[in-house]
Amino acid sequence: MRLRLFDWIIALVSLALCVLMFVYWREQIWLISLAGVLAVFFFTLGCLGRGKYAVLRAAEKEQASGRAKSIVLLNEEGRELATWDLFGRTSLVIGRDVGENQVDINLGDVTYAGLIDIEHAVLNYAGEHWYVEDLHSENGVKVQKRGDGRQYKLAPDKPCRIEPGDAIFIANTKLRAR
Repeated sequence: MRLRLFDWIIALVSLALCVLMFVYWREQIWLISLAGVLAVFFFTLGCLGRGKYAVLRAAEKEQASGRAKSIVLLNEEGRELATWDLFGRTSLVIGRDVGENQVDINLGDVTYAGLIDIEHAVLNYAGEHWYVEDLHSENGVKVQKRGDGRQYKLAPDKPCRIEPGDAIFIANTKLRAR
C-alpha cells in the first residue's frame, strides 16, 4: 500500500511540474515531455501495482493467512525432491504405496522408507487451515513449527495445525508446508 501511495504522489508532483513548466517555461518542451512521461508512468504504477512487488505482497498475504498451499519433500541437505499441491484438496494420506493401497503423498522411494507405515499420517483441511494427524504409526510423526527449533511428537488422533514454513517429520523423512 505504501508503494502505491508513493507512486501516486510522484505522479501528482510530476503532473504539477509539467503544468508549471508549460505555463512558465514553454521553450523547454523536452522537460515538459519528460515530466509528462514520468506522470503517466507513475500513474500507471499507482493503478496497477508494481509487478513483482505486487506478487510478493500477495505471497506475503497468503503466508500471513496461515494456509499452506503445498507440501515439499526435502532431502537431508534441505533440497526439494518432490512437491504435492494442496489446492482443491481436503484430505491427503501420507505413507508408502505398496500396490494394494493408495496414498496421496507416497514416500515409498525415500531413504528411510522402511520406517514409514503404509498409512502413516493424514493431512486434513478444516476451518481454513491444514492439520496433520498421526494414524497410530509405529515410528510417529513430529512437527517443527516455523521459527522454533524444537520438534513436537504428535499423539495419535490429536491433530496439529500446520502453517507455511512448518516441518513435518514422517519417521526420519522431512516434509515442509509451503
